[in-house]
Amino acid sequence: MEYIIEKYNLKLIDAENNSCKTEIFPHEGLAFLNERRKLYVVYHASEIFYVGEAHTSIKTRFQRGYNAYNYYKRNNDTARNGYKGYKWLNKEHNSHRTLAVSVVTFPEEYDCNREMIEAIEGELVYLIRNKFGYWPNFQNEIHFSNCEGALEIAEDILNEIFGELD
Repeated sequence: MEYIIEKYNLKLIDAENNSCKTEIFPHEGLAFLNERRKLYVVYHASEIFYVGEAHTSIKTRFQRGYNAYNYYKRNNDTARNGYKGYKWLNKEHNSHRTLAVSVVTFPEEYDCNREMIEAIEGELVYLIRNKFGYWPNFQNEIHFSNCEGALEIAEDILNEIFGELD
């Protein structure tokens, strides 16, 4: 399977009321395309925070996460529809305010194959556990599907993103 990995910097900007917003740099690339299946890995150096899946632009996906987090913080830790946003935004649990994000954008023919992308996501999270000895620090859930080839693709992605950390 062909895919493209792009690396971005994600700046977390805190407000006085414990809410925050994000800025992602650079402001261009395949990750900013709407309606393309993507996986993204949020990390700082060798500390992996989160692996997620998106079918929107990465900017929109992060906006949804921090909007939910801000709602949660502004409403006395009350979640909206059960979603509290990204846990790694909380400066009490994550002191790093500049993070790296690697975004894997898949070919157009996978836009309607969420099951395969979620299978790769699940394998990638499990491989991180095996390689680094811990689950991504702020991982909330993992989707599991048995799809042929998902493990091999996840191994390739892990090696491309974190191979230099061996």
